[in-house]
Amino acid sequence: MELLTPKYLTEEIAKKAVETVLNAVMTKSSPLRSLLKRTDCHIVVLVPAMKDDRKADYPDWPNYPLQPVLLYEQSVMGDDGWEHSYDDIARCKALQLWTERNDDRTASIPHLLFPGDTPFWGGVNRRGFVVTCSGVQPWFDKMISGMISDIIVALAHDAYENDEERKPEMDFLS
Repeated sequence: MELLTPKYLTEEIAKKAVETVLNAVMTKSSPLRSLLKRTDCHIVVLVPAMKDDRKADYPDWPNYPLQPVLLYEQSVMGDDGWEHSYDDIARCKALQLWTERNDDRTASIPHLLFPGDTPFWGGVNRRGFVVTCSGVQPWFDKMISGMISDIIVALAHDAYENDEERKPEMDFLS
């Protein structure tokens, strides 16, 4: 069974958002760079998906739960490698945010941590999708994630507004 993902939350849009933020925050010319412990990190973008039963006229309607799907991830690693498993930490943060076991604020929720979970925070669950970053201080992980999330929303909205397939008389998106 194929999974449907949001039409305007694309891998290309996520990549553009990640690259924009990394260039703004981690380049040598960034005024923020001197505040970062390191410029190594891993970024994860999870989006909602549901099974595609349109050909069968949605036989399980309205029972179509959303599940997380990895839309995009990117690593930034220097020549010396990583001090910690930032990729695994970012992925774990993303699942915790997706399942609301991390409150998208400034700390983990100890009573909802499972064995094997990371105690670190630094990501966002906004507007129906999750972005996490791991590698710098958690408050900067969260800032980077939030910036990426906001850029994704703006680029997705721009794609929607400029979609030639979208017509005012259409009842459904193709």
